[in-house]
Amino acid sequence: MTDTPILFMLQPSKGNNMRTNQLIYAMLTENTGRAICDSGGENGRHWQHNQKKTIEDFQAEPSCTLEISKWERDGKVSYDPYISISLYHHLNRILDLDGLCEEFNSIECGNWNGDFYGTDWNQCEWLTENGFTAKGDGFYSYNWCANYSQDIQGQFLEYQSGELYVLLQIHNGADARGGYTDAKLFKMNSNEDYALFDESCCFYAEDENEHPLHLDWMGSEFTNEDGCGVDDEDFARFYHATNGELVNGDLLECCY
Repeated sequence: MTDTPILFMLQPSKGNNMRTNQLIYAMLTENTGRAICDSGGENGRHWQHNQKKTIEDFQAEPSCTLEISKWERDGKVSYDPYISISLYHHLNRILDLDGLCEEFNSIECGNWNGDFYGTDWNQCEWLTENGFTAKGDGFYSYNWCANYSQDIQGQFLEYQSGELYVLLQIHNGADARGGYTDAKLFKMNSNEDYALFDESCCFYAEDENEHPLHLDWMGSEFTNEDGCGVDDEDFARFYHATNGELVNGDLLECCY
């Protein structure tokens, strides 16, 4: 088996099953309260925006979008790309639920006094008794400026059989220092923890001559339709082809 990832277009996720869809939706709409450090006014928190949506609204939204801004300084024109990846679609393409997840998630989370963020001591006791151990350190997507529509934090766990799971929280507040959901247990659809952080996606347009233009985001850099690195000329062509408007794209599934 090669270590090179295989990429292909992923259709907007319907989830591996409706239970996964529904749990992710429940987390996205969970009321995580109000913190004194919150900005965005009275109704600017993620959970407040999300509670106005149905699960069908999340399903219908684009899996990712790209907007290119144009600016000028000292006579030089430059372009900045802004990507937003729907956390709903992103999580549904890589997470699943099994019986162990269902049992853990049914345990009431009272005080956050467990070994992992967003967990209760009795939940952590259950994890130990059922053969789960922590894999590496915890993660927080805010620390690397991820392109998700909302941040996530959590801890990867390895089951006694070697399968990979993750304890996951979603940031539903306004300020990054507060407003997190209770942690939920999911099974990863990959044995590589990096798959949870994969942002590979593609965007398409046509110029005035109906020539196809591609901007593919591989998580750290863009490539164009020729598979080459992108410069301001590529961004300029895409900007003019789309009139600088928001463009819907497609997530690329990454199989390791």
